[in-house]
Amino acid sequence: MNTSPSVSLGYVILYVKDVPASLAFYEKAFGLARRFFHDDHGKAYGELETGAARLAFASLELATEHLKREVVPASPHKAPLGFEIALVTANVPELYAQAIKAGATTLSEPSTKPWGQTVAYVRDNNGYVVEL
Repeated sequence: MNTSPSVSLGYVILYVKDVPASLAFYEKAFGLARRFFHDDHGKAYGELETGAARLAFASLELATEHLKREVVPASPHKAPLGFEIALVTANVPELYAQAIKAGATTLSEPSTKPWGQTVAYVRDNNGYVVEL
C-alpha cells in the first residue's frame, strides 16, 4: 500500500549563464513557446511550455543563491553532463534540421532504432544534450 502523496514532474530546470539566450535558442531551435521570464539584477529565471512539465532555465547566480553553493555549469567545450533532455516530436528529421540551423551541434543524426523509434541527439547552446 502506497501512502505517499501524489507526485508529478512539474519542471526541469537547467542552470545557465544567459537565461534570455537559452530561451531564445529553444524557441528558435525547437519551436517551444515562452511561458514566463523574470530578471532580478542578473538572477534570471524563465520557462518554456513543453506539455505537462515545463522546461526552465535559471541563472548561475540564482542557483547559487537558492542552493547556497555553486553548481557545475554545462559547457559546449567540455564533455556533456550525465543526463539529457528528451523532446518528443512526430518528425525527428525536420526538428533536427531546424535545431542544427538554429545553432545546435550534432551528436547523432536521425536514425531509426530496431524498435521503430527515430532518434537524434544534439547539444544546445549551453552544451546540454537534447534527444529528439
